[in-house]
Amino acid sequence: MIELIKKDLVVDWRQQNPISGILLYLASTIFTSYMAFRGFVSIEVWNALFWIIILFTAITAISKSFAQEERRSIYYFFLIKPHNLIISKLIYSFLYLIALAILSLVIFTVLFGNPIVNHQLFIFNLLIGCLGLSSAFTMISAIAFKASNRSIMMAVLGFPVIIPVLILTISNSAKILDQNIWSQIQGNMLTLISVDVIIIALTFILFPFIWRS
Repeated sequence: MIELIKKDLVVDWRQQNPISGILLYLASTIFTSYMAFRGFVSIEVWNALFWIIILFTAITAISKSFAQEERRSIYYFFLIKPHNLIISKLIYSFLYLIALAILSLVIFTVLFGNPIVNHQLFIFNLLIGCLGLSSAFTMISAIAFKASNRSIMMAVLGFPVIIPVLILTISNSAKILDQNIWSQIQGNMLTLISVDVIIIALTFILFPFIWRS
């Protein structure tokens, strides 16, 4: 499983065009937002812009996680257990999205300032939110990998899956920025963790059947 994660890292590093494109997209989107909202960025606008950029970065970065495996699918079929493959994909997608999210937060802090008071709670919510988004898009990418029209499948399946993750994550983030403490967002946070666990469990259960189909 560790070797599969290393393989994804090496493939992405060698094919630098996707990474360069994502970084360019990230930087240009944040800078465009800065130019459009410069001078009147409230906490609500800051929170909305941040999560919009995280969402579309996740779509760009993770939605094609299985596309690069098209030539290796038969090879994997005989050598690798499906559970090992999907776990490695989930871990790599999560780490990839976290790195991009932290980079986004740094750029946001430079351009828009930093309204975060409770950094530990905000980062914890960011980690749980990125876990939900990365898991959802990895699962959807695996399903769409076997479909003839992948873009339509991604759009149809992705929207209902990520909606509860987005609602809970953005709501938690807004409350944290409003200086609410853990006891005031505990219910939402536990619900978000439960949603993440359900998505990961469904991915773990369904992927072997998808992979063998």
